[in-house]
Amino acid sequence: MSVQIRLQQSKFKEANRGGKWHARTVNTGDVTTKEIAAEIQEETTFTRGEVEGFITELVDVIARNLRSGHTVVIDGLGRFRLSVESTPVDDPKDFNISRNVTGVKLKFVPAGRRDSDSNKKVDDFGAGVHVKWFEE
Repeated sequence: MSVQIRLQQSKFKEANRGGKWHARTVNTGDVTTKEIAAEIQEETTFTRGEVEGFITELVDVIARNLRSGHTVVIDGLGRFRLSVESTPVDDPKDFNISRNVTGVKLKFVPAGRRDSDSNKKVDDFGAGVHVKWFEE
């Protein structure tokens, strides 16, 4: 399996990044829940409807647990958690949730492991992927 890349020029203005060219992956399409369910159906004894129902319920359970403040860990997939964005204040007494909290974001950390030689995190999803140039 391969991911395709193309070069894109940075729009940042900083001297160390501005105008330089970087590799960017090319999205070759979306895969829907129905398509994933059909693929899982081919590999298991579950029907497409059962798989779609399971995925729908999984999304609901993840959302419910995130809204309760939990970090959701799905083995082999990764960790999901919510974080907030806020405008800073000089004095903690000046912080007001309704005024200073500007948004809630979902953070995702893919499942992975530490490389024993470099001690760098290696994402499981990127293992064995080849990179090639995008051909339009």
